[in-house]
Amino acid sequence: MLTTEQKLLCALAHLGTFVGIPILAPIIALLVSGDNFVKMQAKEALGFQIMLIIASIISAILIFVIIGIPLLIMIGIATVVIPIIAFIKVVDGRDYSYPISGPIVRKHFS
Repeated sequence: MLTTEQKLLCALAHLGTFVGIPILAPIIALLVSGDNFVKMQAKEALGFQIMLIIASIISAILIFVIIGIPLLIMIGIATVVIPIIAFIKVVDGRDYSYPISGPIVRKHFS
């Protein structure tokens, strides 16, 4: 069972994009918490946000080939939907791993 502090720090890490600090929020949660569960969730959220930035840059470049427009739309939807799913799972007490960036983060930064 997660404590209220753990849930709040995980919520900060996953939902930081909605308050305008998508990279800073997971870093704050990572530095403030001493709990391994919160730290892993913050690393996951940080990896996901970095992946979204890289994918957005690549998609912006691909706009000249027309494929970038649908990719940017998909990235925009993922930016909103996936962190909400992560938040719901973590508040429910379950460990959440992001679809693409999660296995990479867990392999290299756990």
